[in-house]
Amino acid sequence: MKSILFCVSSDVVTDQRVLRHCTTLIHNGYEVHVIARKTHKSLALPDLPFKVTRFRMLFESGPLFYACFNLRLFFFMMFQPASIIWSNDLDTLVPCYIIKRIKGKKLVFDAHELFTEVPELENQPFKKSLWEWVERRFVAKSDLLITVNDSLSAVFKSRYELTFNVIRNVPKSLPFTPSLSKESLGIQQGSLVCILQGSGLNTGRGLIETVEAFKTLEKVVLFVIGSGNALDAAINYCNLHGLEDRIRFIPRLPYHEMMSYTQLADVGLAYDTHPCMNFQLALPNKIFDYFQAGIAVLCGPQPEIKQLVEKYYCGRIMEQITPEQISQNLQYFQKNPKELELFKMNSLMASHSENWELEEQKLIRLLKEF
Repeated sequence: MKSILFCVSSDVVTDQRVLRHCTTLIHNGYEVHVIARKTHKSLALPDLPFKVTRFRMLFESGPLFYACFNLRLFFFMMFQPASIIWSNDLDTLVPCYIIKRIKGKKLVFDAHELFTEVPELENQPFKKSLWEWVERRFVAKSDLLITVNDSLSAVFKSRYELTFNVIRNVPKSLPFTPSLSKESLGIQQGSLVCILQGSGLNTGRGLIETVEAFKTLEKVVLFVIGSGNALDAAINYCNLHGLEDRIRFIPRLPYHEMMSYTQLADVGLAYDTHPCMNFQLALPNKIFDYFQAGIAVLCGPQPEIKQLVEKYYCGRIMEQITPEQISQNLQYFQKNPKELELFKMNSLMASHSENWELEEQKLIRLLKEF
C-alpha cells in the first residue's frame, strides 16, 4: 500500500478540503498520515479514517511560527515512512521538497490559494519577496501540481509556464436533517435569515461592511460563524449600535453543526472587499455549502463566484461591496419573495452537479496517472 505524508499548516479539524482529499485517498488504497497544527482554540479531533499528528507550537502566528513549524515538520518527516509527500500551500513546501530530495520520494504541491498575494504581505516587502523566492525556487520541482480553480491555474501558468490541475473545493452531497428551527432560535416569523461562514473572517472579507449594513435593515437576522481578526471590531460595532439581537456571532463549529445553521438561512453571503489578487480570484468552499443547503447567494464581482451565480441564476451580484449595496440587495430579497424562492430552488439544483462525488473523480484519475 502506498503511503502519503499529508502536510498542512492549518487545523485539520475544520479544513474540509484536506478532510475530503484524505478520505478519497484512503478509499482508493492509500495509507494517509496528516501532519497539521494545534492551537489553543482547536476543536477536538473527531474519529477519522486516517492518522493525524498535530503539533502544538509555542508561536501561533508570524515568522517564528512558520520557522518553527517547518523545522518540526522536517525532522518529524525524516523518521516517517511514505511513498508520496503532499504539501498543502507554500508554507509547507520547503521541508517537503527537502524530504523529497533526501529520500527520493514523489512530491505533490497542492495550492489552496495564491500565498504570495495575501493581504498579510502587503507593505511587507521582505516577507513577500521571501515567499516569492520560495514559490519560484520550489514549486516547479514538484512532481504533481494541483490548485482550486481555473483562475489560480491561469496565474501559475502565466508566471511559471506550469500546468496546475484543478480540483475544486466542493462538498460531499450529504442528506442533512435540519436540527434547528427559526422558532427554536427566537427568530421572528417573516424575518430574512442570512449567513456568513468562514474559518478566516479577517479584515477585507466583507464582515465590517455587512454589520454596518444592518443599521438600515429591519426583520433581517445574520449568523456569523467562524473565526478571524475582524470579529472583535464587528462585535464592538454591533454592541455600540444595538444590533446584538439581529447579528449573532458563533465560534467555529464542526461541519455538520455549521450546516444546520446554513440550512436555516435564506441567503448566504459570499464576497470580499480587499483588492488583493488572492481574494479576488478565490472560489471559497462556502459557495458550494450554500448550494448544498439550498439557499440564495449574495456575492460581489469576484469572477469565480460570479460566474457560478450567473450560471445557475441562484442569487444577486453586487458590482461594489458597500454597506449601502448590501442593504439594498437584502431588501430586494425581502420585497421579492417569489424570486428568492426561485434562487433557493436553483441553488439546490446546482448542488447536483457541484459536489465532491463528481469532483473527486478528477483527483482519482490524476493519482492513477501519477
